[in-house]
Amino acid sequence: MNKTLSIYSKLFSFFYSNLLNKRVTLVLLFFLTVLISCSSRGSLKTSIDLTDVSLSSIKLLYTTDSIKIVDSSSERVYIEFSKNSSFLTAGKSIDKASYKMASFKFKENIQVECKNQTVQSINSSGNTITISGTLSGDNCNTNYSINIKADSPLTIVFDISLSNRDLNRIKLTYGSKKEEQFFGFGEQYSHFNLKGKKLFLFTEEQGIGRGDQPITFLADITNGAGGNDFTSYAPIPHYITSENRSAFFENTSYSKFDLTKENEVSVEFWESNLKGTIWLGNSPLELIEKYTLKTGRYPLLPEWAYGTWLGLQGGAEKVKKVIKEAKNAGNPVTALWIQDWVGKRTTGFGDQLKWRWYAQEKSEFKDSNGNPEPSYPDFKTFCAEMNKDGIKVLGYINSFLADTNPAIKDDKFTNPMLAEAKAKGYLVKNQKGEDYLITTVGFPAYLIDLTNPEAVKWTKEIIKKNMIDIGLSGWMADFGEWLPYDAVLYDKRDPALYHNVYPVDWAKLNREAISEAKKDGQIVFFTRAGYSYSNKYSTAFWLGDQMVTFGKDDGLASTIVGLNSSGISGIAINHSDIGGYTGIKALPKWISPYDREKELTERWAEANAFTPIFRTHEGNIPKRFHQVYSDDDSIKKFARMGKVHYALKDYISYLSKEALDKGYPIVRHPYLNFPEDKNTYDLKYQFMLGEDILVFPVLEKGAVKVEGYFPKGKWKHLFSGEFVDGGQKLKVNAPLGTPAVYVKVGGKWSDKIYNSVKESIN
Repeated sequence: MNKTLSIYSKLFSFFYSNLLNKRVTLVLLFFLTVLISCSSRGSLKTSIDLTDVSLSSIKLLYTTDSIKIVDSSSERVYIEFSKNSSFLTAGKSIDKASYKMASFKFKENIQVECKNQTVQSINSSGNTITISGTLSGDNCNTNYSINIKADSPLTIVFDISLSNRDLNRIKLTYGSKKEEQFFGFGEQYSHFNLKGKKLFLFTEEQGIGRGDQPITFLADITNGAGGNDFTSYAPIPHYITSENRSAFFENTSYSKFDLTKENEVSVEFWESNLKGTIWLGNSPLELIEKYTLKTGRYPLLPEWAYGTWLGLQGGAEKVKKVIKEAKNAGNPVTALWIQDWVGKRTTGFGDQLKWRWYAQEKSEFKDSNGNPEPSYPDFKTFCAEMNKDGIKVLGYINSFLADTNPAIKDDKFTNPMLAEAKAKGYLVKNQKGEDYLITTVGFPAYLIDLTNPEAVKWTKEIIKKNMIDIGLSGWMADFGEWLPYDAVLYDKRDPALYHNVYPVDWAKLNREAISEAKKDGQIVFFTRAGYSYSNKYSTAFWLGDQMVTFGKDDGLASTIVGLNSSGISGIAINHSDIGGYTGIKALPKWISPYDREKELTERWAEANAFTPIFRTHEGNIPKRFHQVYSDDDSIKKFARMGKVHYALKDYISYLSKEALDKGYPIVRHPYLNFPEDKNTYDLKYQFMLGEDILVFPVLEKGAVKVEGYFPKGKWKHLFSGEFVDGGQKLKVNAPLGTPAVYVKVGGKWSDKIYNSVKESIN
């Protein structure tokens, strides 16, 4: 300590003597920050003699600098702790959370910290090793216990508990290697390889822009909702590494993962325990198989899901017209997704919905031009007619119930479901015990309390009666990430620990409604918000509300990273809105860079043709955005991509079966198929469909070429038939309408894929 203080003293002296030299000042500040951060770890003491512990499946071994838990037969390392400083710390903080549009900002106020660790005993019993001791600091003291149990071959489970339940911070630091790379953590839209990053996991709105400028800045100053490169609808505390090791934390609180140091990892959860599983394997796919065996796998997609899903709004007559035009162009439309089946509300944000969950069969109001609202007369018959024509009908629901809009004078909107939920006590409460009024984009609404069994039962009955019974074959199960941090819940649980669980329970509710209606395997609902175990309940995911741009952090490019990362954490069936969703209505179209253009729509369709679900969205400003049906040329080009996607249905069906049996993601980052190739680690903007298709989407406006890395082997262009040798990075042609897609020569499905696609578009 004295030596460290002496170094600080000399550095500060040098700092002041060179105060006018800005460059020296910046360098010194950097080194001071590093020194201070390095010295922030507490001490580690042992009050016992350390000796190796050997059980039948696991061993505890000591080296000069570390304590290791290893597999007994191979001596591969599960987890490694330093002997030079504390590896377990704890503390207490009084946190304040600001909340706006489901974007959360946290301010920590650390009260006490237990940084100093003592190991007092190491015991073994059966197949469990227990490390016990104390953590201490100023006004902070607690006993701790670390139980590490051999669970199955190459698998351990751990449970770390503190005796002082007043503490609400727990941090574990363990060893890594300089060359070890980290992948996963749920849906990550900006980074695939997380080595060198410091990230947080908390389900929330992804934000508008997420770093793409200037929209992020504008969203922040107006609503505090710009997001950043780690805001995510579906973060999951699970990762795999290039060392073929995987870790999963069962905890549900806000968490931080620090991967910035070369030789260690720090994990912090805002609660008083840690619990989870560590797996060793021979490949990343094997590790995903183990993880999903524990947390759940997706059911098979039904046969109808492999065609084109047209996302439309505007009433029965309009959607029939658009479907007819698409089918006349040869587009294999098998599903109609109509989110405005419940009616439309026009707000300052754009075209939104009436969040009351029954069909709008007749117009209630007229718009400013005197035209009646879109409606779907005799909706059950409408669904039956669509089904007769080979088209399934899908709708929309979320866990909110909307109220009148105070921004509209004498708003005539009514919601009988809200009145019923209020009367029966089915809504989330605020600190005053009142129903929690939440300001959403466009109008206020209330969240259904999913900790109330009666509220859950009531909501399931709505789904069964108003959706399944009238003929819907699926729906978007939207939201899930909006639970306020200070909510009061029916079962009195801590909302800070339930916030991340809410979207999982929302998916579970939807899945149970389907099962109770005896429609398993026939209905597909897709969710955007999620956390651990979402893959046990959801039947599909979509990536949320991206901007209608090519943006790296919140546009088309971000969906490629999201697809690649999410599959590692069990989200095996995922896709995005073709064309994106979010534009800025407040900006006039003639100056706005955030209005969907034809080129973007076409490039998005080219990418999504090689994902499990091929679904369009009209976006939040349908009349201003380019649509796949805007003109004859668009209809024709979109039909071509629809044919390509449908030509892959047997292959995607096979991959869907793999997702069920093994948990493998249908869309895969090249690393999963070529883990021995270090060149794949930092790839972000290319993906594979299964093992046999390699896709290089065009992610820049005006580009007609795209650069990508070809893994080992030989690759054949899906459309031109040209061959490319693997093991190299190349820039290849990708004109509009002919995406850069390659099949692996010698792949199990490659010839079938090539011939099927060729036949479909000729």
